[in-house]
Amino acid sequence: MSGSNRDRVYLLAAVCALALALGSVGFLDAPAGPRLTVDRERPTHTTLVGLQGYHEEGRAIELSPAGEVLWRYEKFDDVFDVEALGEERVQIAGASTVPDTECPSRFRDDGTPGCVRNAVRIVDRENKATEWEYAWYDVERHEHELHDVDRYRVNGEARWVFVDMGNDRVFAVDRAGEIQWRWSANETYDRPPEMGPEGDWTHINDIDRLGPGVFQVSLRNFDTVVELRVEPNGSVGVTPIVGPNDYDATAAERGPLYEQHNPDRLAEGHLLVADSKGDRVVELDRSGEVVWTVGGSGRLDWPRDADRLGNGHTLITDSYNDRIVEVDGSGAVVWAVETGGLPYDADRLNASRAGEGSSDRPTAEGAALRSQESEASSVVDIAEYGLTLLKYTIPGWLSPYLLALGALAGVGALFEVYQTR
Repeated sequence: MSGSNRDRVYLLAAVCALALALGSVGFLDAPAGPRLTVDRERPTHTTLVGLQGYHEEGRAIELSPAGEVLWRYEKFDDVFDVEALGEERVQIAGASTVPDTECPSRFRDDGTPGCVRNAVRIVDRENKATEWEYAWYDVERHEHELHDVDRYRVNGEARWVFVDMGNDRVFAVDRAGEIQWRWSANETYDRPPEMGPEGDWTHINDIDRLGPGVFQVSLRNFDTVVELRVEPNGSVGVTPIVGPNDYDATAAERGPLYEQHNPDRLAEGHLLVADSKGDRVVELDRSGEVVWTVGGSGRLDWPRDADRLGNGHTLITDSYNDRIVEVDGSGAVVWAVETGGLPYDADRLNASRAGEGSSDRPTAEGAALRSQESEASSVVDIAEYGLTLLKYTIPGWLSPYLLALGALAGVGALFEVYQTR
């Protein structure tokens, strides 16, 4: 075989391999339907899941113990927090990009195509009609989405408290949409002078009401969880619970968390946290010491939610592995469903169709849980990260064309070899 023919064969083979690899990504992320992958111990009740989506295919789904989709809602580009409100209603927090013509005037000519509309909706489970909604606009969807909302009551009246990532603030509204109190990170922390107004500073991604006037907030980019104490006059005090409480903290100062999501209080004041960049779930005691871990890069990839269940198991949203997993007291997976679509949040429902929650759930010591972590090689970590980036960048509709291109390139390479024999 001449040098030029050999070069053509190598080039066609390379195109074939690359196109087939890229084309397969769309199928790896195909939202056709969840699949039960581990069935050692089926749950008794269903699981409600929020799927952020890779390409504006965000949705909320309810999974049966067999991993089948019993219900779905698909009216957001991205879906984050989901919560069942009894038999008839579901509360969903999400975000959608809208064209400039539908944006408030200050976002129409800001140099960014469109804007984002963040909303929480309470929808009728049967007909999916919106019964109540609160929404606001921001400059763009990326790093400006609504990731969490907590519903509670004051003197019998409903309240909703939001984390507004794009504006680095927390605020609460009543049913009429009137703001009851608010807190801005700018009141407590100094924004880096080099960071523009739309920069990803705090990345506030979670809030839970712990009791009257007390709210727990996750400052992801500070690797910190804080408590907000809201006084009757509307003033807000901030107390760090775990983490350096500093955006500019060094790696040595970081503490046990690394870009965490969805911290939940357990019994005895313990904290269960999806330690996302650490690829693990951790439980911390009142002093902030790690007392239990599960995961590691060999088992989890960017988990973003973890709930302790009443039986001592832990339900984990394993985001970059596109699955929901339940682990037992030894850390072994006893139930898992591949969901596709970048899951963000999962709630195991009880007989009353409400999330089990974690506030009264057992600690690792109380449930005699054993830690279990395993780390993958750096090569595997890099490969998995690259695959995740491809899922974000390659739309599913392009996959068949890439696969066809790969097949044609492969046929071309074989033809070149045949011609030169």
